[in-house]
Amino acid sequence: MEYYDRHASTWWEEGQVLHLSNHFNKTRFEFTAAYISSWKNLNVLDVGCGGGLACETLARAGAIMSGLDQSAQSIAAAQAHANQNHLAINYRAGNAEHLPYPDNTFDCVLCFDVLEHLSNVSKVIAQIHHVLKPGGFFFFDTINRTLKSKVIMIWLLENILKQLPQGFHDWNKFIPPQELTEVLAKNGFSQAEIRGFDVTNQADFRMFQKILSKGLKEYQRDGLFPIQLNNDVSVCYIGKAIKQ
Repeated sequence: MEYYDRHASTWWEEGQVLHLSNHFNKTRFEFTAAYISSWKNLNVLDVGCGGGLACETLARAGAIMSGLDQSAQSIAAAQAHANQNHLAINYRAGNAEHLPYPDNTFDCVLCFDVLEHLSNVSKVIAQIHHVLKPGGFFFFDTINRTLKSKVIMIWLLENILKQLPQGFHDWNKFIPPQELTEVLAKNGFSQAEIRGFDVTNQADFRMFQKILSKGLKEYQRDGLFPIQLNNDVSVCYIGKAIKQ
């Protein structure tokens, strides 16, 4: 939380690390489009909403948006940006393990770039199940627990390239897809589907060499790296499940 609080003012600054989420969201919403054709009048919660990038995208698409994040500074930045753009989004600072919403409230819950940071994934998924309406969609992405993910997400991005603070990720909290699917089923979700969310250009080490030489901010300015939906779940993956 210290990192997010300290950098909360950068969520909406192009070229900044936190603004990368906006680039990821384009592919995330390509994935969700296979299941939701229109967001208009859907009641949607973004758990771990950060500075509100996904919330604003869906609010502009007609969704009734709520966003929750543990970083109070990020929530303040999100609310200020929404106010500037005259968007009515219900933001709250809070903990995903204790969602402050009534049962059966939302048509859809998003949880992007969050699950790999949690101490109790099952408890959070149970909370999400409670606040979803029956038949509601849960969309998520996270990081697989493999040697490849350790090399890329921790050794490279944190320790060598130093584009993320050391200790930002804990490899032991990364979640194999089968493990997450089992947790979803135990907490009342069905029809889970998972795809590869390839943010490393199929582990193209030339990309990492460019990041090393230029830094992530300059590399973004030169042209953001491609993100693909594919069958490779060895590093990151994206998925959906439905509340039974």
